[in-house]
Amino acid sequence: MSDFQVKRLGLMMEAEPSNSQEVGGVLNPDAARGPDGKLYLFPRLVAEGNYSRIGIARALFNDYGDPCGVERLGIALEPEADYELQGNGDIGLPDRFEFYYGMADSRIGVASLTVPQRL
Repeated sequence: MSDFQVKRLGLMMEAEPSNSQEVGGVLNPDAARGPDGKLYLFPRLVAEGNYSRIGIARALFNDYGDPCGVERLGIALEPEADYELQGNGDIGLPDRFEFYYGMADSRIGVASLTVPQRL
């Protein structure tokens, strides 16, 4: 058994139906704390034809300090090189880890992870 305790907190981000850059969903977010100490998500935004971009969104928190939504800030990375424009794979950012997860229906969930004092 693991000493970790994970608690689902709810929906963090979902595709905006009116946003043409997100008709295929928002998926597989990466996360990092910025120099300002705020939490930023970098989700894959999927447009028609499986055309992907990496977005930037700042995490919003409720009165209890739990993540509860995002403020979309724009695009961090989009296909420009020939190999990206040919659709042979996804673009991405270097590995960073926060406990956010993609859900089956084009949404991004968030979970709270309690880490034991000793690992």
